[in-house]
Amino acid sequence: MTSAVVVATALLGGLAVPGSVHAASDASLASVAPGAADAAGGATACPPDMAATQDGSLSVHSAQDGTGVPEGLVVHLRDKKTGLRVARVDTFRKVSDPDGILPDFRLVSEPLKLSALGIYALEVGSETAPVSCGDFDYRLRAVVSKVDAADGVSLDNLKTTVSADVTTLDPRTGASAPLKNAKVRLTADRTAQDATTDAQGHVSSPFTFRGTENHTEVRVEVLDTPDVRAGGRSETARTVPQKAEILLDPESRKIKARYGSTAKITGQAVRVAADGTRTPVPEGTEMLADLTGEPRTTADGRFERQLLMSRGGPVKTTWAGGKSPWLRYVIASTEAEVVEVSYFTDLKITADAAGLKFSGGLAHRPLSPAPTLIEVQYSADGKADSAWKTHHVFTVDFASARFDLTLPGVGESDGYWRLRYAAAPRMQGSVTEPVRLTRTATAFTYFNAAPEPVRKGQSFTIKGTLKHETPAKPYEGQTVQYYLQPVGSQEFVYQGQAKTGADGKFVQTFTATESGAWIVRYSDADGKHFNAESRRDDLTVNP
Repeated sequence: MTSAVVVATALLGGLAVPGSVHAASDASLASVAPGAADAAGGATACPPDMAATQDGSLSVHSAQDGTGVPEGLVVHLRDKKTGLRVARVDTFRKVSDPDGILPDFRLVSEPLKLSALGIYALEVGSETAPVSCGDFDYRLRAVVSKVDAADGVSLDNLKTTVSADVTTLDPRTGASAPLKNAKVRLTADRTAQDATTDAQGHVSSPFTFRGTENHTEVRVEVLDTPDVRAGGRSETARTVPQKAEILLDPESRKIKARYGSTAKITGQAVRVAADGTRTPVPEGTEMLADLTGEPRTTADGRFERQLLMSRGGPVKTTWAGGKSPWLRYVIASTEAEVVEVSYFTDLKITADAAGLKFSGGLAHRPLSPAPTLIEVQYSADGKADSAWKTHHVFTVDFASARFDLTLPGVGESDGYWRLRYAAAPRMQGSVTEPVRLTRTATAFTYFNAAPEPVRKGQSFTIKGTLKHETPAKPYEGQTVQYYLQPVGSQEFVYQGQAKTGADGKFVQTFTATESGAWIVRYSDADGKHFNAESRRDDLTVNP
């Protein structure tokens, strides 16, 4: 092979000087002076991104922070068939952010003029210790131009005609030629079909939309072949949107639900013809995203959206992304009222010589900045609600949501105690489970879910230890119950149960389905023990 030299520009210490890109036989490389990357102890790592450009140049892209490309970079091309190095690239021009804001840059060589088309290996380093850095695509380049899609498509006329000219660019000569009798692919959102170019490289093909696309851009693309590198271009067909209506069901026009719960918005989407005729929108039309993604209409235009109740006010329902190329913009409004919620957390009620002790927290969703009152109530039998009498009232601040109260000198020798938060008209109150103070203390001294995090569908194990009495000792043969509070929910859902062993330990294996907080509870079985609840253990479940 004869050596070819192409004049380019090199950067040394920020100064532009003449340089060259060499294409030579493997034997002739010995006479070429090595660059910085070929010197002893030179670069042996690949730059972040190296690839061939449309005209056959080598482009080397730095990392986003401007690192990863050594000074004096030398890249070699190796023929995959013969195993010989056929070109050395040591001269580049630097392309940086014109505003000088971003630190990343590209090094671009002059177009390489190789003797044969094909896929070459890119390497850095010496001949004896080369480092492979991907491929250099030196095939014919597919070029798609003059793409056109006939305007005026609508739900009453989904057909258009797509045309384009398809040529190839030879990186060796820069010459173009029609790509004759070649298969090309026409693609739109959720729609694809094949067409064939004629003897002049022209393609003209009917194309039918579905009427549910989020856009009407059509791409004409030449697929990758052993001889031709893929290429394509897009054009958007202009649509004529049709008048439409979104009709909410009566119960979806105004909804009221607890904070953190899920509510449904249901209805029907229809399109309206010029004569006023109403028909369902096409099946599969996407509505505005909800908790599950973008819900689609059924054949009769019906839809169902899942709404997380986190704040009150109007909630709009419209097309996915807020617009549709096929339907005019329209919204339906739902008035949402959120019922605030409260619940006690980590509650402990104990009695000793110092008196009756209450500790724990009171959560409020959404968070309220105002302090509130909690009632300490007593009942002799713990049954009838009318039998509960308020013994003491104290204040808790929602900002901290914690309380630690001691009532000295409480005289009842037997009976039941509880805490009550009455709340307000716009909010649901909370009442704790009654506790009988003459019972023996129980506690979970260990509780853990592992491994953390865990992938969806994999198994994980929850272990713990239940003890009772003072001093504490293992509580054998007791049933403990597992509960999960999914992320976004205020409810703990029963998941299963286990028995404690002679050492008070228990274990259960579950299959991961969703992220949330796990707890385990012990409910008094003999009338002589307090109920117990473990700490919360948050478990993240990854897709």
